[in-house]
Amino acid sequence: MQQLQKTTLTSLLAHYEPLVIAGLVFVAHLVLRAADRILVGAFNDDGAYVALGQALAGGVGYRLIYLVGDPVAVKYPPGLPLLIAVPWKLFGTLAGVRATIGLLNPLASGAAAGIIWWIGRRRLDAAPAVLGLCALGPFFLDAVIQYFNIPLSEPYFVCGWATALLLTYRMADAGPGAARPALAATLGLVLALTALFRTAGVVLLAAVLVALVLERRPWREVALCAGVALVPLAVWYFVHAAAVARGPLAPLPDETPYWRWLPLDRPSQLLSYAARGLGINGLGYMRYLSGYLAPSHVVGPTLAAALALAALAGGVRARRAHAALVVTVAAVLATVLLWPYAQGRLLLPILPFAGLLAASTLQLAVGGGSVTVRRFTYALLGFVALTVAVRQVELRRAAEAALASGAAPRAENRSPLYVLAGNSRYIFGVVQWVRANTTPGDRIMADAPAAVYLYTARKTAAAAPAEPAFAPSVFQVPGRYLATRILEDSLTVIVLGIAGSRLEEDIRAVASSCPRVLQRPVGAAGALPAFYRVVRDDKCLRERVLSPSRE
Repeated sequence: MQQLQKTTLTSLLAHYEPLVIAGLVFVAHLVLRAADRILVGAFNDDGAYVALGQALAGGVGYRLIYLVGDPVAVKYPPGLPLLIAVPWKLFGTLAGVRATIGLLNPLASGAAAGIIWWIGRRRLDAAPAVLGLCALGPFFLDAVIQYFNIPLSEPYFVCGWATALLLTYRMADAGPGAARPALAATLGLVLALTALFRTAGVVLLAAVLVALVLERRPWREVALCAGVALVPLAVWYFVHAAAVARGPLAPLPDETPYWRWLPLDRPSQLLSYAARGLGINGLGYMRYLSGYLAPSHVVGPTLAAALALAALAGGVRARRAHAALVVTVAAVLATVLLWPYAQGRLLLPILPFAGLLAASTLQLAVGGGSVTVRRFTYALLGFVALTVAVRQVELRRAAEAALASGAAPRAENRSPLYVLAGNSRYIFGVVQWVRANTTPGDRIMADAPAAVYLYTARKTAAAAPAEPAFAPSVFQVPGRYLATRILEDSLTVIVLGIAGSRLEEDIRAVASSCPRVLQRPVGAAGALPAFYRVVRDDKCLRERVLSPSRE
């Protein structure tokens, strides 16, 4: 009787494990995030998503209302802006939007963590210690906590990915009957929603369909899944294409479709570009991951390499029994490595799923080795967990100390929190000045243009648009970008936020050719951010900056 009760209790606890894990991650993200120090728009894209949501809620359409001319957005998928439009419609304030997203993002992260835990325990038979370190641990990285709690699509992408894997396992369990077509249709809907929240979801969709074929699922189920997924994507494509055709479109290099960022003019360039991208980005992302795990230039790379090798070995072993997991990790990772604009945050959504594969490898030592091997493995896992945990505390303290002192931390300690909070401090200073010294009719060039708009309602232009590394820069000819934007956007205020930036070169070039165009307030020399009033002189800008050969 006691044995039966013990078995029942163990089964009950195992049943509720994913809910406990989901709640743990949810609470941890609420408690550990630095929401009070990070303004909307500190990452730029988060501000664009919020402004798009405001445009949708206000009936303006899918437009970047923070930019002069309200151009149609061409690269941001609609899922997150549509979600953000709801609190805009309900509350009508930026504070209401922040509070709503501040609740929904941790919920999405917690749900993803719970599903990933279920997969690891029920499908991979991983021990809690192994699974906790490899697959759950990434949710507690400080970089994940900060990025996943601002208005970005990462938590929804991870949640959609995890849900899609869960449904593929459910399809494998379901017997013949109505359940499998329903699951296939649900899977297609989840994949469509994931792609509508994040463009990389299209890669996820293709990978899952490939996995279903590899698992030899009935073709009707594969076709049903694909059909349900493609219908909403096709609807959005045609609706968006019609809006783009009507225009106007932004002339900025970072407001172009994602495919234009790829340096592939000819098919023959594909192999050379892929080899170069995999090599350069692979090393770059290993450095990012090493810095997240440990400060040491030896320990960090060792842990990152060990995780990568364990995940690779797990993928090789699980390629048939867990085709969807293996194929999706490989496809999304390849996309990130081949993307020409590397960012550390792009790697973060992959870590929990790669961690599942790594856990399946480490489980061999924990579950099948001798007592000595098991003890050594658990001791090693404890050491790694302690090292990574201490690193997160160290990154947080370094960011706090740097923000308090005003001195930048060492390069290896420059965490996302430091960057986001530092950008927020810049935004706060600019917003305060703009509110005090401008009118609603002013048009402002600044870094973090979406944030400046959201907090001041002034139309903006980007001071430092992101650019593909392979394409000619808009700053290639000093002064041309600034002069063009002054003329075409009727800018009235220029904000210089960073010393030595390309915009500073443009300001010097314009000031040299047309000294009266940029007027700086008396007594403000040397201070940053620097604010310049624009006194338009179209003839001088056109003849001496844009067409100097006419002189």
